[in-house]
Amino acid sequence: MSTTADPLRDLYRSLSGQGALSLEPDDPYYVPILQGMPDKDPILMLWQRLDWSESESVNLLTGFRGNGKSTELRRLKQLLETNSGAKVFLVNMLDFLLMTKPLELSDFVLSLMTALGQAVEQDTGLRALTHGYWERLQNFLTSEVQLNEFKLDFTPAKLGLKLKNEPDFKERIQNHLRGHLSRLIEDAKNYVVDLVQAIRKEAGDPDLKVVLLVDSVEQIRGVGTEAQQVHESVVDLFSGQADKLDFPQLHLVYTVPPYLQALSPNQGRALGGHPIVSWPNVHVRDRKGNDDAAGLAIMEAIIDQRQAGWRDVIPPDILRRLAIRTGGDLRDFFRLIRECVVTLSTARLAQPDSSLDEEMVKRVEEQLRNELLPLAADDARWLARIHVAKDTGLETTDDLPDLARFLDGNLIMNYLNGEPWYDIHPLLLEEIKRHADDRRAEE
Repeated sequence: MSTTADPLRDLYRSLSGQGALSLEPDDPYYVPILQGMPDKDPILMLWQRLDWSESESVNLLTGFRGNGKSTELRRLKQLLETNSGAKVFLVNMLDFLLMTKPLELSDFVLSLMTALGQAVEQDTGLRALTHGYWERLQNFLTSEVQLNEFKLDFTPAKLGLKLKNEPDFKERIQNHLRGHLSRLIEDAKNYVVDLVQAIRKEAGDPDLKVVLLVDSVEQIRGVGTEAQQVHESVVDLFSGQADKLDFPQLHLVYTVPPYLQALSPNQGRALGGHPIVSWPNVHVRDRKGNDDAAGLAIMEAIIDQRQAGWRDVIPPDILRRLAIRTGGDLRDFFRLIRECVVTLSTARLAQPDSSLDEEMVKRVEEQLRNELLPLAADDARWLARIHVAKDTGLETTDDLPDLARFLDGNLIMNYLNGEPWYDIHPLLLEEIKRHADDRRAEE
């Protein structure tokens, strides 16, 4: 493998693979986003609530997929450990949940206990305690629930994989456990109490605060004909079953999808009693559509940290354009930069002195825009209203499923310049205008 420096390749790699994963606060790639504005920093707000909370608590954190929440949860973990002396476990539910199928309390709690047990085992010497719970669970499922699959070589790791990867198994779990939820929840809560007490004993601190950060739940999303069913199952879990999702002596932070707030207003009151905290996209624009210089500087600093020589590949005015066209969404920002680099590299195969030009950037933007299309005429009209009013434009509760679809598909974005507000994905502006022009032509 060649080790010769290649600015295009190096920039691409810094934004993909390991370079696209969540960062620790002390990672060289990490760039502070809201720490300069403590009163607007959702992570500091979460830390303060958790630091002051006694016994147990629940908090909810939302935001769009890929906008940096997982990185910021790692900052929260560091704050809790360093400033509050807490014992913190961070679990990624992508490893334990099937994200595109409806959820029920049964499979969610089993997945959550699997994630917690594995995290505790990796960090402490409490393997006997965690496996004692799984043995009791296996006896319960095979004798009382008569779920014969658990007579096999059942381990927490295997359960996690089956719940994540096997839709039929997940559905059987749901069907079999519907009449046994009280026992399942009681056992889970007793297990959590035993774990917390054992962790405190091992640390020699009877008042040690134990925190579980539950990441990636916001990535639950419906696809195709099941989309609405998935959305409704999430609402039922975090609203109708909210009292089953807090655990004695444990402090919890759940990430939740942005559409939860639309489908179930005042959700924080039902679970935890706190408002839902939202991690916004980087503020590359204000409500009037004007460029936000501070936000654009952050987007540039993020690339600076990854590849100091990026200006030799992408002119600063084009990088600024990509930041604006992606609405401050970090995942889309990285994707556009990577595709610009690939496009430029292939152009240089024929013309070695090629540089990134307008036509190349347009093609890359068109690729991302096509992923957001097509738009139905009714959707285009609603999105146009959102763009003008900078709110959800919800006219009737019957439209809530469609609003959830917009949020889930990243067709609209959430910002926090002062008060929270919404706008459409910038790459949809031309399509919205085209729909408006077509309507006028028909009139």
